[in-house]
Amino acid sequence: MKKILVILLASCLLPLAAGAQDARQRSATTIVADALAQLPAQTSEVYNGLMRELASTGAAGVREMAGMLVPADKGQNAVVEYALNGVADYVTGEGLDAARAEVRKGLAEGIAACTDKPNQAFLLSLLQICSTEEDIPVFVKYADDDYLADAAVRGLVSTPGSEEAVLSLMQNAPRPSALLAYAASKRPSEGAEEILLSWLTDYQTDDATKEAVYNALAACGGKSSLRTLADAAAASDYDFGKTDATSAYIRLVNRLADEGDTKSALAAARSLAKATARTNVRAAALQIILRTDVKKRTQNLLAALRDGDREYRGAALDFAGDFADEALYAAVVRKMPSLTEQARTDIVNWLGARHAASQTDAVVAMIGSDDDELAAAAIRAAGKIGGTKALEALIACLDGPHAAEASAALLAFNGNVNEGVLAALDGAPSTQVHALKLAAARRIAPAADKVFALLASEDAAVRTAAADALAGVTTVGDFDRLCDLLDQTSGEEMRKVQDGLKNALAAQPADVQFDKVSARMAAAKERTRYYPLLAQAGSREAIDALLAADDRDAAFAALLTVDNAEMIGVLSDLAARNPAWKDKALARYTDFVATYAPAEERPALYCKGLEADPSADVQNRLLRALAATYSFPSIEVAARYLGTPATAEAAAFAVKTIAAKNPGMGGETVVNALEKAQEVYAALAKSDADAGYAVDEIKGMLAKYAAVPRFELSPEEAAEGFEVLFDGLSMEKWTGNTTNYVPLDGTIDVTAQYGGSGNLYTKKEYGDFVLRFEFAFVRPGVNNGIGIRTPMGVDAAFHGMEIQVLDHDDPIYKNIEIYQQHGSVYGVIPAKRVKFGELGTWNVEEIRAVGDRITVTVNGEVILDGNIRKACKGHNVAPDGSAKNPYTVDGRNHPGLFNKKGHIGLLGHGPGIRFRNIRVKEL
Repeated sequence: MKKILVILLASCLLPLAAGAQDARQRSATTIVADALAQLPAQTSEVYNGLMRELASTGAAGVREMAGMLVPADKGQNAVVEYALNGVADYVTGEGLDAARAEVRKGLAEGIAACTDKPNQAFLLSLLQICSTEEDIPVFVKYADDDYLADAAVRGLVSTPGSEEAVLSLMQNAPRPSALLAYAASKRPSEGAEEILLSWLTDYQTDDATKEAVYNALAACGGKSSLRTLADAAAASDYDFGKTDATSAYIRLVNRLADEGDTKSALAAARSLAKATARTNVRAAALQIILRTDVKKRTQNLLAALRDGDREYRGAALDFAGDFADEALYAAVVRKMPSLTEQARTDIVNWLGARHAASQTDAVVAMIGSDDDELAAAAIRAAGKIGGTKALEALIACLDGPHAAEASAALLAFNGNVNEGVLAALDGAPSTQVHALKLAAARRIAPAADKVFALLASEDAAVRTAAADALAGVTTVGDFDRLCDLLDQTSGEEMRKVQDGLKNALAAQPADVQFDKVSARMAAAKERTRYYPLLAQAGSREAIDALLAADDRDAAFAALLTVDNAEMIGVLSDLAARNPAWKDKALARYTDFVATYAPAEERPALYCKGLEADPSADVQNRLLRALAATYSFPSIEVAARYLGTPATAEAAAFAVKTIAAKNPGMGGETVVNALEKAQEVYAALAKSDADAGYAVDEIKGMLAKYAAVPRFELSPEEAAEGFEVLFDGLSMEKWTGNTTNYVPLDGTIDVTAQYGGSGNLYTKKEYGDFVLRFEFAFVRPGVNNGIGIRTPMGVDAAFHGMEIQVLDHDDPIYKNIEIYQQHGSVYGVIPAKRVKFGELGTWNVEEIRAVGDRITVTVNGEVILDGNIRKACKGHNVAPDGSAKNPYTVDGRNHPGLFNKKGHIGLLGHGPGIRFRNIRVKEL
């Protein structure tokens, strides 16, 4: 079975023979046309499928596409180029050798047939993507063409096995060629060096060609090229500009070392190191020396450390990292006394960075240096190395001139510092202050007892540091003694104790925090001290306790710090009940809405905050938050604040931002809002240049709305008495849910859910009428409806009539009842099944309601023509008053079926449908 599958898969990738067709009876020409019509693809799956089909057309299909390319002044090649590039890349995949060979053949033939040089170059670049050794002659053929040479030679460079061809081109070149030198650097071969050197000695060459030749010699030259490149580097004063000779020389020396010619490499590097004072060149030479002269490696490094150039010394130490061991560390440290303090500083930093624990004694000894830079470096290094000796030395520094550096090193210490910090808490006051800060920062809980004791220190700085440390060292075990302190302290110290309590409780569940705090608070004389702790608990119980607290202002301040989504409603209520709290409550409310509220609810919640009429500052805060919601209702809300000077700018920003994120949305409502926002920015532009850019941006948006075609009645319909209900922008004749029925690019775009956010209704009621409109399904499985003669806010299918709108071709509806098909009077008269086109196709529909007769026509075909009274034999409700009606096809009561008039409604059951060109004629 597996063998059969492999054969079948391989057969799918074979090219079509001349005149052959694929499984869908398509010729290569048709396959190419079909694929080009679908590009660019929307998904990777579609793209890969199209490339597979194009590859199946073989050389013929590729040749056909290549023949479609036209000169730039004759038309556009974008889609064809996209397709050719894609198929060339596609056939490089695993297991596609046969398809690859055909594509290569087609490209070669296309190149030969093409007469436009730019297109030939493009085809050569595509062959480069999928070429094999067999294509080398194709590239060679065009290598001497002035226009095509670059593409041809780069094709050779990309093709394995092209070294001999490159060499042949070099041998036959009439003059030095930067392009061929580049090829030699990428495809080096024996014999290339001799040619390259001759180009330099036998010809006058420009800098660009010299640079290419030098780079090629760096890639394929040998000892014979050393002198040439050394002289060129010297001639440029070892600069890296112009011909880049210095870089090429260094790369050649490195390559010789890599290939085992360490003698030549070492001699060249030593010579280079003496030839210039440039730090970067000397450092490059030193790196070669250190890696090739293994026996004298330590000696060479130590010599470099005596150099007066700090950057050079740093490079030497960096290079030493590749071979550093304990012996080298020891040798470097032995050398330190004879070196400058600056050099010793560099070495100490190096030892620290390498965590050289074996040299702890030497590093610690440097902490006592009179040179501040060296002492500070030793302190940092000790922290990085870690260990007992380093810890003791750093702790000792806490009472000295380098206390700050030592404290920082202990904060990042490589290891546990608890014992050292605990010991330091028994030291001098200055040591204690630093140790307290460390205990808090490193959250050393075992230090808690000493921290509590130091709260009573005679030294004010120690007492302050101890109070600060409570927030870092306390645990739940310290809860009671912290509460005892809280009951006794006041002012700033009280707040620090509260921070300690918050830290102690932070790891506990909210209910545990609430229980413990409530119990202590109940016995406390000043309960307000415990309000911040209830706020940290943040549970509903804690919120309720604060809402019921005696000190209302203190409780409110605590509530502002609660982190719980339920605070959205709480803060809204507090703002409404207490005008003095309104601004603070709604400012925090804004943050909660942005963080916790579902995106679809935010516009209404921000609107609620605005309607509470807070200060202009808070209104602007709400409007700025509203700008991030990107919905039509948000524009409606923001537009209300464009006319007030204090909020106009924030409102204009919200309108502009939301409209920019939803181009074409909102119709006339958004147009009006944008025009007012434009006026706001125009006024601001007199003193703010950025506002001028906003004016231009809005002009661009308004131009797009102006370009939306406005639907107008035909002369015939106008003469008949039709009126336009929706012209592409204006919703003035509609009411109800204008949030989920929004003008978009000349249509009404529906996102409403059934039974969720309501329907859209005509403001006017209609009895007998003719309704005409167009609709398009933009996603599969759409379910919608047109309500007629219906009251608002009811289920129109039963309390009026619903003419079904349904994508009944979708597989999900294969088992629907016939009275649910598109065009049916839902539950009463089934419609004839109509076939819809592809998604996005616009369908034309007419609904005629005359007395009891309903006629529905879709795309010119009458699919329903019936009498509702006759259909249910006059019994729109069950005669016996029950819920089961034997006279309707759905067996249900339809109490509104015989309504004489009512609204026309769009009955959303989910997103994915758009309506346009809606008009009605009363009869």
